[in-house]
Amino acid sequence: MPEEPAYFEDWIDDDGQGVGPWKIACTMTRAGEKLKFDFSGTDPQSPSSVNFYLSTAMFKMFVGICLLVVHDTNVVANDGFHDLVDVVIPEGTLLRPIRPAALSCRTHLLGRLMDVLSGLLGQRAPEFMTAAGFSDSPHFMYSGYRQNGEWFQLYWIGFGGIPARPIGDGPDGHCLWPAMKAIPNEFLEHYYPLRISTFDTVPSTGGAGLHRGGNAQRIHWRFLEPGTISIHDDRWLSKPWGVLGGEPGARSTKTLVREGGTREVLASKQDHIHVHEGDVLEWVTWGGGGWGNPLKRDPEIVALEVRRKLVTVEGARRYGVVLKGDLSVDGEGTEELRRKMREEEGARGDQEKGIFNRGGSWEELKAKALVETGLPPPKAPWEVELRGPMTRLPYFEKWKREYGGITKT
Repeated sequence: MPEEPAYFEDWIDDDGQGVGPWKIACTMTRAGEKLKFDFSGTDPQSPSSVNFYLSTAMFKMFVGICLLVVHDTNVVANDGFHDLVDVVIPEGTLLRPIRPAALSCRTHLLGRLMDVLSGLLGQRAPEFMTAAGFSDSPHFMYSGYRQNGEWFQLYWIGFGGIPARPIGDGPDGHCLWPAMKAIPNEFLEHYYPLRISTFDTVPSTGGAGLHRGGNAQRIHWRFLEPGTISIHDDRWLSKPWGVLGGEPGARSTKTLVREGGTREVLASKQDHIHVHEGDVLEWVTWGGGGWGNPLKRDPEIVALEVRRKLVTVEGARRYGVVLKGDLSVDGEGTEELRRKMREEEGARGDQEKGIFNRGGSWEELKAKALVETGLPPPKAPWEVELRGPMTRLPYFEKWKREYGGITKT
């Protein structure tokens, strides 16, 4: 690692109370044999429950495992690196909240830390960098009383699109955490008053790239008893960024279809939504970001994935691939389309410009939020009056003066 500092920031979109985005900022430096990670610039703790009290020892473990298994696979994972990593987390921030602070939605920041770490280390070795993934543990809850008076309560964790990697595509509809596995639909339908009418991944929701980001998970939950549902999710406004010319993955969406056909767009963090028999929740997580220039992907692989319903026909054009009626590659059409796309990229001067592709600045994403998502954009934390124990700390005043904005990337 060079001694020149590397800086990266990422966000969770909102706190469930209409305020966001909430920023994690980190600067990585090397002094001699030690790496230092300084989270100064991270937003103050939230009055809502998106705070995550980050264990310094656990973060050191993340750093060490990433460096060992990604950058030097010959070294057995061990704890000898802990003394070589320093971590600075200012008190009163999202990652070091002071009492009282709610933490029940902390998994949003836990997952996003993986993206931040990849963004920091990847700047010094881009060939080892992964894109951003669904980076979360999307939670779904359904509870109530059956007609016979028996109480039911489901707590379920969803999956999503894994980011594309230097060695290949991101898995589709997969879990980030190795210890978690999908619960069989038959089990859920047997023990809970529901039916799963759709369980698949959404074609072309993974970011296009030389290596494709994993596709999002899609589940349609049909409720057989009245009750309440709760959703804890993210990436409904921001997009999982692509890297090295790769495109960002698609956003998450949650839509409640009432028995009469009325469709309601739900927020990503919403509790105690009343549902009735026959209502359907259309649950879609988000895709992983792409890695590398999509125009360098083998057209035959793109065509194969269209036939396998992993990429749509229109989505194939994001790779500059034109297909015939039988879904085989149109060689001449593909060559011509790719030539035009390269010329357009050259004219814009944006071909592989920079490392990260977030799909637009925060100003642009917010301006299009209502049209593209059906939900109004959140208010920035500095646009509301934050209350809490952190306001007594010097860091809070410093944040208001120096960090009360979003760095454009």
